[in-house]
Amino acid sequence: MTKEQALLIEGGKRLNGTVRCSGAKNSILPLVAAAIAVRDVVTFQNVPDIADLRSLLELITAMGITVVSFKDGELTLDSRGPIEPRVENTNGYSLRGTQTMVGALLAREHRAMLPSLGGCSIGARPIDLHIKGLRAMGTSFEWKDGYLVGQAAALKACDVYLDFPSVGATENLLLAAALAEGTTRVFNAAQEPEVYDLISFLNKAGARIVPVFPFGFRIEGVGQLHGTSHRIIGDRIEAGTLMIATAITQGESTITGIDARHIWSVIAKLRETGANVDVQGDDAIVVQGVEGYRSTDIRTLTFPGYPTDAQPQMISYLTLARGNSVVVESIFENRFGAILELERMGARIKVTEETAIIEGVESLNSATVQAKDLRGGAALVLAGLAAHGTTTVKSLRHIDRGYEALDAKLCQLGASITRVDREEG
Repeated sequence: MTKEQALLIEGGKRLNGTVRCSGAKNSILPLVAAAIAVRDVVTFQNVPDIADLRSLLELITAMGITVVSFKDGELTLDSRGPIEPRVENTNGYSLRGTQTMVGALLAREHRAMLPSLGGCSIGARPIDLHIKGLRAMGTSFEWKDGYLVGQAAALKACDVYLDFPSVGATENLLLAAALAEGTTRVFNAAQEPEVYDLISFLNKAGARIVPVFPFGFRIEGVGQLHGTSHRIIGDRIEAGTLMIATAITQGESTITGIDARHIWSVIAKLRETGANVDVQGDDAIVVQGVEGYRSTDIRTLTFPGYPTDAQPQMISYLTLARGNSVVVESIFENRFGAILELERMGARIKVTEETAIIEGVESLNSATVQAKDLRGGAALVLAGLAAHGTTTVKSLRHIDRGYEALDAKLCQLGASITRVDREEG
């Protein structure tokens, strides 16, 4: 038997009040990798204290990077000393955040060794696009003893077209090209806000990266990067989760610390269902839920389309909408993992390959359910907020991977949630 934390959620409480988003999970992980390429002291502000980041800091410490301090949302790293370009999984917890280290290590050490990638079990995370682009820049790759080994005597500039606008591949190419010889152009690149956050940091550190219309970047290689300070953007997926949590409980909340342009697709879909969403200034969104809200249809897409990371939460919301909703998942093939758990709570959902058809029901019942991945776990928490009775969400470690104190923030808005230890076999 092992101890595992769980959440006890007493449903039926309307969320009201104001809460601030943490910094973006999907920004801090590649930014930590970028610090390796900088080879200097860097400081990040608005850093989320999440399990994935803690694990990544353990990994880079074992490589020779010094974590100078991590306190009150500020993280300082020193990468001036010698480092080992081999990433050892010292804590037994692999994560997708290590993938961007390939480009950073190749730029700095001309060699990179990474173990198999991890993260959530939501589908294949192929790195073919990463390898294809870096090969074009002069890197040779091979799998050896469970490691991806990349080597390059010198990274050379080239034109790269990505067959799919992969965020990770785009970030890897930006990091590699920043210190490569000549000018690299990346076409059909990812346009997610987190990519631009990385570019903002790199340019502050001395890189020369500019957008190329349409959907591309031009990177003029420089000899070296220098230390700098950077404030991370707000987490748009956390913001979307809090917005949907407010709407599903028919409450009224103000979410601050987020640029509405980063989450406009969620705003649009909530409005389609009848919820009131008001953007205030540069960093605040007010959400007011309504009774008897309507169904809507969603297809997940790359930015600025509806984010796959906010799809499970929206499915929870749509289980209580009037009418039938259709959700098409076009990014990850296994992102319907929370649906079986939602059905245990009384949801009516039919799944065919990449499509989920949700028939709205009058109410959800409490149940004991298990988080199987990060965003699916958040979806179950949202369902528990709206259900009758007390819902238990097990395997809280998945949620803690990417949300900073989600339960505490929901309680700040008036939810009744208790974190407990449970024995699990």
